[in-house]
Amino acid sequence: MTKKKAYGIMAFAAICCVVMAFIETVVEPAYPVKSAMKVAVFLLLPLIIAKAAGIRLFDGSFELDRKSVVSLLTLGLVIYGGIIGAYALTQNLFDYGSLVQALSTDQKVGNGSFWGVAFYISFCNSFLEEFFFRLVAFLELSKHAAKRTAYAFSSVLFALYHVAMIGTSFPPLLLALCLMGLAAGGLIFDYLDGRKGNLYSSWVVHMFADFAIMTIWYLHL
Repeated sequence: MTKKKAYGIMAFAAICCVVMAFIETVVEPAYPVKSAMKVAVFLLLPLIIAKAAGIRLFDGSFELDRKSVVSLLTLGLVIYGGIIGAYALTQNLFDYGSLVQALSTDQKVGNGSFWGVAFYISFCNSFLEEFFFRLVAFLELSKHAAKRTAYAFSSVLFALYHVAMIGTSFPPLLLALCLMGLAAGGLIFDYLDGRKGNLYSSWVVHMFADFAIMTIWYLHL
């Protein structure tokens, strides 16, 4: 029964990612519509399925140890500084301006809509992805499969999903670096949440990573 649940979670998560990738890369609806679809696929659908299966996804997942707040914010700032530092060191190697323009066109984001999109990505989208990839594809999966399996599945799925979003915008070398970086980031997120058994650790770090990405995006608008 445990193996069946593990396979079921993995199949469900993979299908959701394929559906969402199809919506984002093929259907390409307006950003608000796409965001609403992501809420449905990455949040509402897992909650409905979990309810039907008698699984309590929120059981202990949002218990916050207040002593951890300062350390989480510090870690978030370190992540922000690390990404901005990496950008500063590599800006002569890659044409970030062209990449940002390509992403802006692909995502239909302009100067007038940037701040709304940046707010959504940093706060809402980061939560949706941490809920889906960490709570469903890692914490819940690890209850029914070996930890190493949950780590590998969640991090690889996280990386492939994001690479599918940016595959046509990035050159091969940068795309490969992104794939490795995203997989490594997924492993770090899994480890952080695995220690506490909740989503706050990875969500805070994910938010600060997105803050850095939005900063770079804004610099090239």
